[in-house]
Amino acid sequence: MHYANCSSYNADFDGDEINVHFPQDEISRAEAYNIVNANEQYIVPTKGDTVRGLIQDHIVGAVLLTLKNTFLTRSEFSQLLYGSGVFAGGPGSLTGKQSRKVSLVDSEGLVDSVLPSIWKPEPLWTGKQVITALLNHITRGCAPCTVKNQGKVPKNYFTGSSYKNGEEDEEHNSEHSLLIWKNELVRGVIDKAQFGKFGLVHTIQELYGSNSAGILLSALSRLFTIFLQIHGFTCGVDDLIILPHYDVQRKEKLEGEDVGEEVHCDFVKFKPGQIGPEELQLEIEKVICRDRESATAALDMKMKNKLTNRLTREGSQILKHLLTAGLLKPFPKNCISVMTTTGAKGSTVNFQQISAYLGQQELEGKRVPRMVSGKSLPCFPPWDFTARAGGFITDRFLTGLRPQEYYFHCMAGREGLVDTAVKTSRSGYLQRCLIKNLESLKVSYDYTVRDADGSIIQFYYGEDGVDVHQTSFLKNFKALEDNQETIFQKFRNRRQFDSYIQKLPEGLEEEARRFIQEAEDMSLEKQKESGIKHLHKSRKARKKVTGKVQDKFIELVKQKYLSSLAQSGEPVGVIAAQSIGEPSTQMTLNTFHLAGRGEMNVTLGIPRLQEILMTASDVIKTPILTCPFLQWRSNVFVYLLVSESVDMGWTGGGYGEQMARCCVFSFKREEGNCSRFGRDYGSSTLNTSI
Repeated sequence: MHYANCSSYNADFDGDEINVHFPQDEISRAEAYNIVNANEQYIVPTKGDTVRGLIQDHIVGAVLLTLKNTFLTRSEFSQLLYGSGVFAGGPGSLTGKQSRKVSLVDSEGLVDSVLPSIWKPEPLWTGKQVITALLNHITRGCAPCTVKNQGKVPKNYFTGSSYKNGEEDEEHNSEHSLLIWKNELVRGVIDKAQFGKFGLVHTIQELYGSNSAGILLSALSRLFTIFLQIHGFTCGVDDLIILPHYDVQRKEKLEGEDVGEEVHCDFVKFKPGQIGPEELQLEIEKVICRDRESATAALDMKMKNKLTNRLTREGSQILKHLLTAGLLKPFPKNCISVMTTTGAKGSTVNFQQISAYLGQQELEGKRVPRMVSGKSLPCFPPWDFTARAGGFITDRFLTGLRPQEYYFHCMAGREGLVDTAVKTSRSGYLQRCLIKNLESLKVSYDYTVRDADGSIIQFYYGEDGVDVHQTSFLKNFKALEDNQETIFQKFRNRRQFDSYIQKLPEGLEEEARRFIQEAEDMSLEKQKESGIKHLHKSRKARKKVTGKVQDKFIELVKQKYLSSLAQSGEPVGVIAAQSIGEPSTQMTLNTFHLAGRGEMNVTLGIPRLQEILMTASDVIKTPILTCPFLQWRSNVFVYLLVSESVDMGWTGGGYGEQMARCCVFSFKREEGNCSRFGRDYGSSTLNTSI
């Protein structure tokens, strides 16, 4: 199986098997030819995202090929272009034009070259020109495409430092945003983002069809494989090493013992240094033995908040640049950095755990719990207040973990494994219940959703009649404008339906007209702000959008809308059930810890879905109420609550200014739980206050 199809089937290479079916009549053959065809399954019906794409080595090869300093000789350029065009030149391409012949596997086709970017001392082509020649080849006979999309690699990886004003790089030598103008790769690198939503392959699929997108994926996979064989790619220990002065700063920022003492002293109402370590441990024991779970949860919350603040705010500059400027080998020479930043494999968190630190280990959303003896592990003193005893690991995989840290890390890893084993049967039964209840729902010819007996479930499918597969580009007006010639060419034969459907939905037409108005009102000052500084005098003002242009754009949106309507007979009930059931099998944790609230674990994931869809219980496990404050009284109300010492489970983790800013609070109501504050708040008083 080709890598591009693995995510469509959710297949990996650890023993997976696939059954092959041979259709026995013409109807099932036609269904297999159109529905089971892998090229037609590029968009997920769950939410309209892309599912096919290249992975791992192909992404690495794509980035290395399209970097600025990649130059190719005539023989290398010809070899790459020929190797990638073996399949693309076949009869499955858009046209059958032939001029200069190249011997291919499937047939004889046309592969046109482009002029070199450097002529002397010898002709050299850039890696970007290989992509240009390939796009020209695949879209021949049709209007060229234009793609504008942000890349996955952050801009400071290309420049070596962050821009002070974020707009400076857009029109200059920035590689983090991709620009393909009429098939010409002008700027940017091809990374994981170009195989995702609104990326290169998605745009080709939208403009030229699923078959062309499949041809492009096949051609690119061959191209990047051949290039990586020429270029080479090897990871070593030197990719993981941090510069000595950055390593010293890393150790300073990660020393968290003073944080533990400070938080625990504040918890038992003492100032740091006021009592010794032994007395502090005794005080902690008294408070926790008295208040039990609530005290443990509050202490956990304070420790986690303090450690997070220390690492993300105070130490943000050090740890932020640790994996960019702090590495011995910088990007793109650092192979681990290339893998994690481009989306080929792994994440920045994996890189951080190898080279920087592991961080806080959590079990069920809490820090590592203490035993009855007050110890998290037998080797620590009872009621130890250091961050290390609570599962905060400052070690890294590069230099190894101490036994205690290794044990904590194993505990956190075990939780994920156990949860994975337990959840499978539950999610399978949940999906079965959903499908058996929704399997008869389908879209009728009047766009209503009806049951098997014809009763109406929904008057208009999705309230707009649009198929989820087609929603991606429906409001991406910029992409429609850039590729209008191709879209009109695609919809040329559909004008016969204009007499039947005359109007767009009100919201969509209003948004389209607003887009035109904004383009018309864009002044010279705004153009200067966006980086266009050197304009010719005759081009200073934009042309006024005439009625003809406006009508043409509305016509463009209208054609796109008509092509996006759901097909009659679409089994939307089964699609909806599978769209809920499939992600539920991927959910790893049953509970989700709300930041800033130690004792509040909200029931989420499969148990919450079972609660909603299967049991429909009147009494839910974790009732939560979120109350937005009225804007004119929010500040007063927040400070009133804080001054009354009313603890209502703030979502922000802090009081005062932060809560006044977000103007939202959540609290968990329990019987007899409304009176642990300075004033006695019974249920009626609490309701009146709210």
